[in-house]
Amino acid sequence: MERKNVSGYNWRPYALASAALHVAGLFFLLAAARVYPFMLGLGFVAYTFGLRHAFDADHIAAIDNIVRKLIQQKRNPVGVGFFFSLGHSTVVFLMAVILGLSVRWAERHIAAFQHAGGVIGATISGIFLLFIAFFYKSCHFI
Repeated sequence: MERKNVSGYNWRPYALASAALHVAGLFFLLAAARVYPFMLGLGFVAYTFGLRHAFDADHIAAIDNIVRKLIQQKRNPVGVGFFFSLGHSTVVFLMAVILGLSVRWAERHIAAFQHAGGVIGATISGIFLLFIAFFYKSCHFI
């Protein structure tokens, strides 16, 4: 016989999925820390900041608002927090992957950026100096 909580909805699948995601994250962190030991401290800090971020007022208000609406409509509100956090963390994870891939791409193409940046920087600096010289000459009344 499957037990349900007071509201009549089963929350265990969400708790198990959340625990599995935490274990998977810890596994990947430890695997990365074997090659890059600094990642252990970085991962711990990122995890604790993520836990703190999870309890920001805007997140709590959004989840509370949706849960209240679902209860008003007599629908199951149990998975709202889980799916909100899953969607939010998926966006953050994808942004981290894109950033990592962008850094790898930039490392391979840095020589081209250095050359173009040198030309553009020198050109802008020269134009600015000429502008300042012209402005100084036209405004100087001696």
